[in-house]
Amino acid sequence: MARVKAERRKFLRIPKESKVRYHELKYPMAKRDIKNTKSKNVGGGGILFSSGKYIDTGTILKIDITAQGWEKYRPGFFKGGETSVSKPITVIGEVIRSKEVVKNKEYDTAVRFVNIHEDDLRGLIGYIENYKK
Repeated sequence: MARVKAERRKFLRIPKESKVRYHELKYPMAKRDIKNTKSKNVGGGGILFSSGKYIDTGTILKIDITAQGWEKYRPGFFKGGETSVSKPITVIGEVIRSKEVVKNKEYDTAVRFVNIHEDDLRGLIGYIENYKK
């Protein structure tokens, strides 16, 4: 009898490519080495993105995710001033895995969100739940 692997994820993930900017949060914060990349998938509890280097497990990152249209799912009274230009969702995340995909060139980096504004999280979850491929 085969064992079925239990789904450990608390949140649904979607295979969405979005613009991602990230940098490590560490002291001293004088120099920020901001990297630009794209996500491979995103969920309410984390993100998987491509990085050009191995990032140690436990590293804390500030991440800006640009997911076009997510704002319409964010709670709020007035949304009349919004434009088609998407504001990024800013999160603080902890690297839980960094796996080499292309030798010394590309890594899949999995990050668990540890801090996100509650309204942004609601907007992101609404966006994910209404995602159409």
